[in-house]
Amino acid sequence: MTISNWIAQNALKYPESPALILGEHVTTYAAYNDEINRLAAGLQALGVKVGDRVAIFMPNTPEFASALPAIHRIGAVAVPLNARLTTSELNDILTHAEAKAILAHEALMATAKDIAMPDGFIKITTAATDQNWHAFQSLIDQAPPVPELPDINDDDLATLLYTSGTTGQPKGVRFTHRSIQAVSTMMAVETEMKPSSRMLHMMPLSHSAPLHLFFAAGMMTGASHVFHPTFTPDALLEQVKLHRPTHFFGAPVAYLMTAGHPALKDTDLSSVNWWVYGGAPLGTKEVEWVRSQFNTDRFLGVYGLTEAGPSGTLLTPEEHGEKSGSIGARGALGAAVALLNEDGDHVSPGDVGEIAL
Repeated sequence: MTISNWIAQNALKYPESPALILGEHVTTYAAYNDEINRLAAGLQALGVKVGDRVAIFMPNTPEFASALPAIHRIGAVAVPLNARLTTSELNDILTHAEAKAILAHEALMATAKDIAMPDGFIKITTAATDQNWHAFQSLIDQAPPVPELPDINDDDLATLLYTSGTTGQPKGVRFTHRSIQAVSTMMAVETEMKPSSRMLHMMPLSHSAPLHLFFAAGMMTGASHVFHPTFTPDALLEQVKLHRPTHFFGAPVAYLMTAGHPALKDTDLSSVNWWVYGGAPLGTKEVEWVRSQFNTDRFLGVYGLTEAGPSGTLLTPEEHGEKSGSIGARGALGAAVALLNEDGDHVSPGDVGEIAL
């Protein structure tokens, strides 16, 4: 089962339910699935085949949301890329990934326009006109309504995500459709996602936690997805006020910045049932301050590895008083955690060991 399959099912079960929300523009699941079909058919018409790697160089936008499942629908491999890459970094990753095509957002064309790829490389942009690039919307408008659907196995490669490269060159992490389904199921269960849920996406969808734990999991459950290209405290408070999300994922710094915002106390945050953070811990004093400023105890810390989906452990809302700053006391659904010594044996309580997932 793929993200693309879930969307197609939601188009049948919840055709008029909001799938994508950007500002005042709302796309229903029926219209969303139709756009995915046409974009997938357009990619096939340009020569994208099963197994080809297709890069997505976009901020958090509905175009990103259509591109990724369209790539999956025709058995190709999605390669979401960080919107802050330089042209040189973009070239390096496209070459390393052996990419056949790129879909680039108009806001990033200053970086993308100078990529140096071999003849036959397919370039698509959301920009209105560019003689050297195919137009994203024209590709959709002129494509057949349905692509040729290949047989896709759950163990086929679905996505390549590149790490940040903080300790060396960025590495491409491989995700199969099965591995994405496993972590999506985990987060959907752990945070009680349902068709009435609303995901607010402000962290880059080129990272595994926003992409698989919230975008994919929300698609699995038929939730609605609110997009905003970038994070600022002002934007977070405005999006919560306008769209009443139920789930938000952010880096700890996003919470710390927003906790000090003067408008926070006057913003109704009651719709949000799950304030999720990851990538770094929040210390005891930080947790106490953020919980007080947000006036909620619904914080969930996630810890894990990109290579694991991501998956690992959870610091539940109930544990934040006693274990703030830790990674929690249990593995997430489908994950087991242990502390092992250098011989691979479990250590005793109080002893130092290496975390094994």
